[in-house]
Amino acid sequence: MKKNFILGLGLALVTSAVTLQSDAQQSAMPADLSGVWLMEGGGGDSNTGNTAKDGTVMGAAFKSRPQSQWSYETLPFTPRGLEQFQANKPGKGPRTVKPVFGNDPIGEANPPGLYRALVYSRPFEIEQVPGKVIQLLGYGRIFRIIYTDGRPVPDDIPEGPFWYGYSVGHFESDTLVVNTLGLDGRAWMDEWGTPMSDDARIEERWKRIGQNKLQLTITVTDPVIYTRSWTSAPVIYTLKHGVEPNEVIFSPMDEKAFNRVIRDPSGSSVK
Repeated sequence: MKKNFILGLGLALVTSAVTLQSDAQQSAMPADLSGVWLMEGGGGDSNTGNTAKDGTVMGAAFKSRPQSQWSYETLPFTPRGLEQFQANKPGKGPRTVKPVFGNDPIGEANPPGLYRALVYSRPFEIEQVPGKVIQLLGYGRIFRIIYTDGRPVPDDIPEGPFWYGYSVGHFESDTLVVNTLGLDGRAWMDEWGTPMSDDARIEERWKRIGQNKLQLTITVTDPVIYTRSWTSAPVIYTLKHGVEPNEVIFSPMDEKAFNRVIRDPSGSSVK
């Protein structure tokens, strides 16, 4: 009897500890960000103002942004940063060139990278579990993990860089604050060719600002490309019910066919 009593007490203590740990993890997630979200405004071309089938004004979210989909202001480039910005030749935005004359990494079926995916007009899903926030990005069919288990933000990621970085987050009241590093500087930050380097460290602040609205701002610190840290304009996402993220993959074989049939001939009349 005594042995069974001690065994039962031990199991009860273990169960209690597991419950307390789970409760603590759940209490560290005060904001519910889960659901399928789509960026408001749509599109990446600030100049067209075309209307999509769903009534969205394409490019409306970016019309007052002179250089980057992320900022209302001109960016504080270092000389090297400005050189890289001017070397990037996008097929969308205020510096548009015909894709055949551009050098967009997507044109060779490279991954879009994290921040470009977040300002691309395709839905993504957020799932919250104890210790993690998981983003399922349709653009590239990629999952991204934000660790919210209390681990510190590392000084460096020797295994990197990664196209989607390494992210550690925590909640400050109703805001998920994420620190991302270990990013691959070959990726553009948006459709317009906003550059970053492997040394970039980016803070994201995700906040639900209404029943169906989610706001993201980022603060970019990258001394190679920018003379100081800068904070983005807010990006607003709308909760979409009954929508699932679709697969959007730029496969090399498809890009090769697209370039041969559409992209390359588009420049044939330009001398």
